[in-house]
Amino acid sequence: MPYFIRRSTPLPATEPPPLDPAWQTLLDVAPAMIWISDPNGRLLLVNTDWQTATGRSAASSPPENAHELVHPDDRARLTASSTPFGGRPDAFEYRLRYADGEYRWVQERIHPWRDAAGRLLGYIGSAIDIHAQKEHEQRLTLIALRQTSLTHFSRMVLEERSLEEISREALRLFREDLALPAAVLLLKTDDENPMQAVAAEKVALGDLPPCTPPVAPTSFIADLPEDAAAFPLDSRQLAKLGWMGGFALPVDRHDPQAGYFIALFPAPSPVGHGELEHARNLAGLLAIARARHHARRKLAESEDRALQTQKMEAVGLLAGGIAHDFNNLLTAIRCFAELLRDELTIESQISKLDDILHASSRANHLVRQLLAFSRQEIAQPENTDLNLLVDELRGFIRSLLSEHVKIAIDLDDRPAWFHADRKQVEQILFNLCLNARDAMTTDGTLTLRVRHVTVEVPAPGGPPAGRYVQLTVADTGTGIPPAVRARLFQPFFSTKPKGRGTGLGLATCLNIAQANGGTISYDSEVGRGTSFHVLFPEAPPHTLPLSLADDVARCQGQGRILLVEDDDLVRSVTTLLAQSVGYEIVSFGSSPEALEHARATHLAGIDLLLTDVIMPELNGEALARQLLQINPSLRVLFMSGYVDDPLTQHTIAQDGVHFLAKPFSAEEFASKLAQVMAT
Repeated sequence: MPYFIRRSTPLPATEPPPLDPAWQTLLDVAPAMIWISDPNGRLLLVNTDWQTATGRSAASSPPENAHELVHPDDRARLTASSTPFGGRPDAFEYRLRYADGEYRWVQERIHPWRDAAGRLLGYIGSAIDIHAQKEHEQRLTLIALRQTSLTHFSRMVLEERSLEEISREALRLFREDLALPAAVLLLKTDDENPMQAVAAEKVALGDLPPCTPPVAPTSFIADLPEDAAAFPLDSRQLAKLGWMGGFALPVDRHDPQAGYFIALFPAPSPVGHGELEHARNLAGLLAIARARHHARRKLAESEDRALQTQKMEAVGLLAGGIAHDFNNLLTAIRCFAELLRDELTIESQISKLDDILHASSRANHLVRQLLAFSRQEIAQPENTDLNLLVDELRGFIRSLLSEHVKIAIDLDDRPAWFHADRKQVEQILFNLCLNARDAMTTDGTLTLRVRHVTVEVPAPGGPPAGRYVQLTVADTGTGIPPAVRARLFQPFFSTKPKGRGTGLGLATCLNIAQANGGTISYDSEVGRGTSFHVLFPEAPPHTLPLSLADDVARCQGQGRILLVEDDDLVRSVTTLLAQSVGYEIVSFGSSPEALEHARATHLAGIDLLLTDVIMPELNGEALARQLLQINPSLRVLFMSGYVDDPLTQHTIAQDGVHFLAKPFSAEEFASKLAQVMAT
């Protein structure tokens, strides 16, 4: 068209040569839009296709208005291209405005029109519609670009990239490849957290409304806010932000809660099939990346559990290897110290013995913690009132705390009976109190609370429905940082400085609680404190046993004991303890010696067999079986610091079998004797 004819100095106006009417007929039958102009670009003749396409005749198309038919984005390019035009043939591609207002791509060629003498008479131009070809080229280019994007993203998915990095790249490609005004990615990154916005393009994450579960898991086009119920984001709030249209595409078509690609538009806008197909391909790759991320995390968790199991087995072997001999030594140290303490009158000497007893108690606590953690300790469950247990340990707990920490004890109005190993529950209480103490670096309050609790509707991962007694240990300390809460009950994990903790405390508490049918949970607020809640199934009311003082009084001077203990120190101190409360002792250092004596005397006058469990040649459980064949009415009391044989553990743990764990105190020894002799 004459828009391409540019001259620095217009040619003088001349009368155009006459055009044969046959030209019009010839131009009209040509399969193109054709025009003829004078040298200055004034149209002289146009064919029917030109008039039909543009809606203009030659007379209504002056050169100065020719730019109106060219797309605004193409004008500068065409002006630059046409400047050097000097009367030689040339070709241009641009978007021409048709009569209906639509712009379509055309290819136009311009030829100079000369007379026989070579004088320039004007120009002849012909244009053909190439819009379909251009659209096809654009589609092919777009397909190639999108395929390149998918190839790039596929490689990224296969690399060891974080899910966060892959998610951001997926959203960038989603928005740029589909030329979207704004885009958001909703994703459920793990099993513990719900689906949430993890990335956004051209919209701030902080401005987004909360996620709402969609009705349909398939993609759709939404006119906001009318389709609020079907959109994964609150569309009413999106509309207030100016986003009046959008569509949502699930990341995983098999799991509608896995996540969504969200496209946002200022006005409702349709989305083509090609765009949706490309978005589905991106979503499929992101779903693969998400699945790989979950699989790697599960594998890491499995490996971590296997490592923890190996650690527990190692600790169990360590505990078993030292427990028997170590507890024998602690028994001798503790009991000899108690016997000596009763004989002393000088306060300074008594104080030093108290320090020895305190050190032995700490050593005993550590060994019991190792055994309880590895579940190799013989449990001795009994009905216990949690109120009474906490109240009796009040003084000892007070001694564990720093001077700047106050203690508050809030007991239930009625007895809180439960069935568990009392010493193990005491260990839970001590561990939690020590952790609370360490969390309060300045003034604080440790609260011990006992309550009856009824669980009517079980929570996920919580205890089943039923009646429970609850022990709460609360502090006003620093609280537990969110970053470490997931590892809180992991063995060997500790937030304390090196040398201040073993990392077994909470792991042991959890093991003990679960072994006794209970659970342990907590709530914490950084800077405000932490509360641990231990639940045990409630037991029926129970008659309290005799007090230690009553037991000791009852066992004075009653009975004759056959003592079998291969450790000389333990045998010696046990003999002294039994004699101090009035018992007669017949002692042997091995099972064969005791068995030979029993066969010779038929156990005449023997009321009780007191035997160690682990001994060479013949263990205590096998010895008891043979002696009971000689005297079926013989009372038996086993004692040991560790039993490694599962069958023996099972036998000793049965109801009606009496067992005394080493190390024991003089009072515990006398009390247990009184209990067994009373049967």
